[in-house]
This record gives sequence, structure tokens and C-alpha cells, in this order.
Amino acid sequence: MATIRDVAALADVSTATVSHVLNDTRPVSQALRDRVLVAMARLSYQPDAVARSLRCRETLTIGLFVPSLEIPFYAWVAGSIETAAHNAGYNVILCNSGWSLQRELSAIDELLARRVDGLVCISLGVRAEHIRPVLKRSTPVVWFERSLPGTDLDAVFVNNFKGAYDATQHLIELGHRRIGCITGLVNSQLSNERVDGYRKALADAGISFDPALLQRGDYMPPSGRLGAEVLLAQSDPPTAIFAFNDLMAMGALQAFTRLGRRIPDDVALIGFDGVALAEHTCPPLSTIEQPIPAMAATAIKLLLDRINDDAPSQGRVVTVEPRLIVRASTVGYASGAVST
Repeated sequence: MATIRDVAALADVSTATVSHVLNDTRPVSQALRDRVLVAMARLSYQPDAVARSLRCRETLTIGLFVPSLEIPFYAWVAGSIETAAHNAGYNVILCNSGWSLQRELSAIDELLARRVDGLVCISLGVRAEHIRPVLKRSTPVVWFERSLPGTDLDAVFVNNFKGAYDATQHLIELGHRRIGCITGLVNSQLSNERVDGYRKALADAGISFDPALLQRGDYMPPSGRLGAEVLLAQSDPPTAIFAFNDLMAMGALQAFTRLGRRIPDDVALIGFDGVALAEHTCPPLSTIEQPIPAMAATAIKLLLDRINDDAPSQGRVVTVEPRLIVRASTVGYASGAVST
């Protein structure tokens, strides 16, 4: 394996000159720089990344942890963040917590031990006291999908209130008056914001809120199936259901099929997230799309601003707008079948 001395000998320069070219620590004439680069190419020289990280106090790596890669939404997020980081010259170390707080905390320790330059975090369990030791080490952190109460961190998330409002309003405009919801986890900021948006759309349309139309889910298809079955078993069942993510909506589709309900003539359905699979269900699923690639690019920019000491002292919160995508799971509904 070629060394920096081999490069210096072939280029007929000092090892210090090679070091300055590699690390951009001192101006080097273009002629000398070209000789060094040619020598590196001929020798297939690869700089020692570990040594460089110790010398420059940066590793050009970013840590990312997500709750579950079984959920296509988080796989989409992870891929988008990796792409945005790669475009900026950074690698990503991915940690999948499996919804475990202990695994999240272990991931934080491991990522810090690997001297990552910053963290992008998606977590429902981590609290302010867990992240403060990271901040004391001056490791920049960006929160994704929600903010973290008790901290002043940079954060990027979608306008959940508006997304839920738009989904509910879409169903109301189709003639629905009883709209069921399959919500998210208990004490979830994200889920609470979507419930608020749902309730506000009902109120604006003069429709009373009925708590019996809310069923708790866990973002996985079985909870969507169960929630839909419970809702449709009511004496006055909903004519439409809004699931708080696309996977639960897909579970609800299973329930409709098992119960012999026509979609959307008997019951309409809309999800949230806009994952690619939603377009390929039968019928294709209406959804509220989160602009994940743009959110990921924003998260990486916020993080790099921190890494490069080019950010204000106070945390920055970026809220992006979702987009209603209308497909066959709602638009074919026969509004005359709904009592008003």
C-alpha cells in the first residue's frame, strides 16, 4: 500500500507539500498540486481517514438513527438523508432502534465513539436529558419529524396539523359526515397535531367531534386493520377513514376486503406520508405526501451549518407543507349515499 512518502518521492516534493495538498492547510502552487495529484493517481494512494479525523477533528460522517426500517416511510427518510449527505461529501452511519429507547441511547454512545461530525435524530423516546450530554460535547444535532421539548435544537418536520386538516376537508368535500381516524401512538406530538387538524376541519364544517370515531394504532398494518374493523362494527359506522400513516391505511384496506366493503363506494380511505407503495394498492391510496427529499436536504444543510460554525446560536425550526394526493380510494365515492 502506497504511503505519503511514496507520493512525495514520485512527485519530487516534500511530504509536507503532499500533506498540505491533502488537507488544504497551506497554499500550494497549481504546478506542485498537479504533480502530487498525478502521483497519487499512479500509486492509487488512499489517505488514512482515521489519521485525518484525528488531525482535522472531523470524520466527514453523520450519524442517523430511525425507529424502524420495517416502515417504508423511515426507509425513505434514511435513503433521502444519505443522498443529501453524500451530495455534501459526507457518509452516513445508520442505526435502527426498533422503537427501543435503550437501543437509541446505545446508538448515540456508539456514534459519538465513532467521532461523527453530527447527528440527525428521529425518535419518539429520547428526551432532553438524554441529548444534553451530546450537546455538551459540541456535537451538532438536528431533529427530524418533530421537535424535542426542553431543547433549542434545529428541527425539520412537516405541518402535521395542515396535513390532517387537508385530508379531513377532502373527505368532507366529498360528502362524508362521519369520518373515522386511526391515530398514532399515545403522547405523540405528531399524532396529537394530526388529531387537532382533523378536529378543526370537522369544526369548520359544522360537524361535531365524536371520540368514538378515534382508534389508536401503532403505524403498522395490523393496527390499521383492527382499527378499521372496530370502526366499521359500530352501529353508526363511518363512511370514510383517515389513517395517520399509509401502512395503517393498507391494513384498513385488508379489513374492507374481508368485510366485503366496496372502496370508495361503501367507505373511503386516505392515508398520510406518501410512500411509493401507496400508489400501487388496489385501489390506489389517496394520501398526504410529505416532501421527504426536500426535508432531508434541509436537515443536512442545517447540520452542516452547525458543523461549519455558520449558524445562529438559537435553534432553527423549519416546517414544510404537505401535499394532498387524490387517488381512487376516495374520489369515486357516491356522495348521495351519505346522510348530511
